[in-house]
Amino acid sequence: MVSFGLSYIGATVGLVLGQLRVALLVYVLGSPVIGAATSLAISTAGTLTGTLRHAREGRVSPWLLATVGAPSALAAFLTARWAGSIDARALKAAIAVVLLLTGLSMSRRRPEPTGPSEHVSSRSFAVAAEVVVGTALGAISGLVGLLLGSLRLPAMIRYARVPPPVAVGTNMAIGAVTGLSAGVATFLEGQVHFGAFAVVTPLTLLGANLGARRTGRLDEASLRRWIAWILLLSAALMLGELGVALYRAG
Repeated sequence: MVSFGLSYIGATVGLVLGQLRVALLVYVLGSPVIGAATSLAISTAGTLTGTLRHAREGRVSPWLLATVGAPSALAAFLTARWAGSIDARALKAAIAVVLLLTGLSMSRRRPEPTGPSEHVSSRSFAVAAEVVVGTALGAISGLVGLLLGSLRLPAMIRYARVPPPVAVGTNMAIGAVTGLSAGVATFLEGQVHFGAFAVVTPLTLLGANLGARRTGRLDEASLRRWIAWILLLSAALMLGELGVALYRAG
């Protein structure tokens, strides 16, 4: 039921919100590696369902899917093979701080006009930046078991000036290809708990489909507010998870 709620809200705003799910699965399954890998597989199934709905309603940008999504998927596949040997707590802490600052910024400022960004001096530079961002976030995704759409989404809205509904759909599509690639790697490594995957996935798919339908019914101002609050919630969950882990370690 938790996964259903997360996927419904997440699909509405173009995020996966896997932070709480991965924490619960790590606790239930007793292994950080298996919990993260299983959560990633479940998140991927949910994003694929939400992506299909967003694509049918014209909210997915093929260009960003190619320049950001393809490098992200490749990097996630490569790093997921070594995720079990890397301590990702520092990465999660950095991500949580970025989410917190971004959420506060988006909740306080008035919407900026969409259109070409004044910060980009040339199209070639923009493409290079998109590839670098996609690669970096994909690499981190494979390590920490999260799709990190909460970092990618505000960047597309604030700096690439992508309209929020299109950013929502495209971000979920990029998350889908990234998670699918990393998921293949974790399946090959035998890190996915199939029982948990079979139990949690069906309601996750239902929530993602219903949430993606709601996106088209929200005006852009409301959608931005939803995104800002979800970013703040994601940051709080990640910081809370890290705090608990440090407390237990101490």
